[in-house]
Amino acid sequence: MKKIMVSIALLLTIILGLSFNVKASEVNWDRSYWDSLDCGIYWYGMDNKPYKFVSGQTNPAFDPSKPTIIYIHGWQPEYYLLRHRESFYIYGKDTADDWIKKGWNVGVFYWNQFSDEIGVLDAEAKIWTTKGPQGMRWRKGDGSYETVNTVNIPASQLLYQKYVQAMKDYRGNEIRIAGHSLGSQMAILLTQQISDNVDSGNIPHELLPKRVALLDPYFSNLGKPYLGFKWTGEVCRGYVQNLISTKNIPFELYTSSDLTRGIAGDDNIGLQKMCATSYMKPTFYNDLQQIERHYAAKYNYFSSIASNPPLEYANNQLTGNISASASTPTSRIAEMMGPDYHWIQIGGNATTDTNDDIYEKHVDSTNYFPVNDLTLNCDKTSIATGEYTSIKTTIAPENATDKIIMWKSSNDNIAKVCVDGIVEGISPGNATITATTTNNITKTISIIVYK
Repeated sequence: MKKIMVSIALLLTIILGLSFNVKASEVNWDRSYWDSLDCGIYWYGMDNKPYKFVSGQTNPAFDPSKPTIIYIHGWQPEYYLLRHRESFYIYGKDTADDWIKKGWNVGVFYWNQFSDEIGVLDAEAKIWTTKGPQGMRWRKGDGSYETVNTVNIPASQLLYQKYVQAMKDYRGNEIRIAGHSLGSQMAILLTQQISDNVDSGNIPHELLPKRVALLDPYFSNLGKPYLGFKWTGEVCRGYVQNLISTKNIPFELYTSSDLTRGIAGDDNIGLQKMCATSYMKPTFYNDLQQIERHYAAKYNYFSSIASNPPLEYANNQLTGNISASASTPTSRIAEMMGPDYHWIQIGGNATTDTNDDIYEKHVDSTNYFPVNDLTLNCDKTSIATGEYTSIKTTIAPENATDKIIMWKSSNDNIAKVCVDGIVEGISPGNATITATTTNNITKTISIIVYK
């Protein structure tokens, strides 16, 4: 009964918020997008215009040489009623334009017909299994569900397939994945599948994300039969720990509402302590506007690319440092990760403008052990074009708190280094690969690339 009441409460909140989410300048999705299954990646061009990825076709809004962010939405109950899909029209502005002007590709993975369920647990199950309470049925334009002509893999695997197809020829220098609400589980599972398939040699290391953003992430309470009675947050926490330790991927996490904690959902404090975690306080919405606050994490993140990173305070004084946002350098996100600190918004929370945001740094633990030495060892320092070599790191002390390494090549046109320290020879020449710890210990290694 408690589960039913939670789903009903969340559903009412979402439905009441539909009019808030649909804006006059939003994309016009007609009935045809619901009468057949339309699940996949759309790349956004200027003026909030979407272009669906179609395998084998050139997409006018995607350049494989540019940095790329892919957004994954969450639960979408009854959204078929208004023919609504999330886009980047935020606070009266086409925020994708700001990313595009800064040289980014901006995409969305739409799985809204699968996540259009009255019960949030039914939508969540589809992320993990085809054998949940509602299988893999999808919502049609008349409100009915298609149960026969559907897919035989979970939504997260469908996302992975579409990702690999869309990014097949990718040669840019950064991939960033951002998930909101239930979409955060999708983002984590996508990244884990990418990691597994990189390890198996099925896809190149270049497809590993360099950064993952979890925007007011939602994890339900209690164990699930399809996960051996583990909690979804528990399994995701294990994946994130693995991705940080084995693939060197920084994670940032933002909370903004009460819809993801307590009786409504699992706070997943253990996950928060792994990430660079910021607690937003969007008081421009009142305490009853929890759906608006829930979306504020997404809205703030995509708006903040046009702003300078938020200022950081500690003990009522400016620290001279910055806090987390979309425009914050990944090296700073990596530095902020771990169980020692979290950040709470203390300024700019009365407006939607991200230019005036301020966060206060709070100490959670004084058991911080900095890196004091870094050693690099390379399988081969001379490689052919198209060949890979692996740079291994040894960090001292072994119990250092933050072992994330930021990698950089002196010339990506000669040798490109991936987030996990794998180097690919691109063209003949010499390049220097630099490894830097979050406390700025730096070591380099020279790579020769021959024809």
